[in-house]
Parts: sequence; C-alpha cells; structure tokens
Amino acid sequence: MPDNFEARMNFIIEQQAQFTADMQLLKERQDKTQLQVDAIRGMIGQLVDVTMSLAHHAEETDRRIRELAESGAHTDRRLDALINVVEKLARRNGS
Repeated sequence: MPDNFEARMNFIIEQQAQFTADMQLLKERQDKTQLQVDAIRGMIGQLVDVTMSLAHHAEETDRRIRELAESGAHTDRRLDALINVVEKLARRNGS
C-alpha cells in the first residue's frame, strides 16, 4: 500500500505541476491577446476617424459639385441670351 500511496501522490504532484504550467501558458496567451485587442481597438478608432473625415470631404465635394452645376446652368442661360442677342443683331444687319 505505501507504494500505491506514493504513486498517487507523485501523480497528483505531476498533475498539479502540469496544471500550473498550463495556467502560466494560458496567462501568457491571454496577455498577448489583450495586447492585440488593445492594438485593434486603437486601429478601429483610427479607422472611424478616417471614415468620418472622408464622409465630411465627400459631403463637401458634393456641395461644390452642386454649386458648379448651378453655376454652369447659369452660364448656359447667359450664353443662350447672348447668342439670341447676336442672332437678332445679325438678322437686322443682314436684312
């Protein structure tokens, strides 16, 4: 029986040592994972900032395009009016 008891004690000690080693490895992996999560969190924050900036610039670009389209339409109307005046003058002088 003493050999059996000693074998059991050795088994328990080995299991405890393995458990301790496994827990240490798990803690190291958890620490590494936490560093990665923190880095990813920072990158996501940067991505949100860049996306918001791009959205703002897109809105500004859209506004400027609308202004240019309105200006182009106004220029077209003025050019049409000028063409009409020139055509009228040309018809008068040609008659």
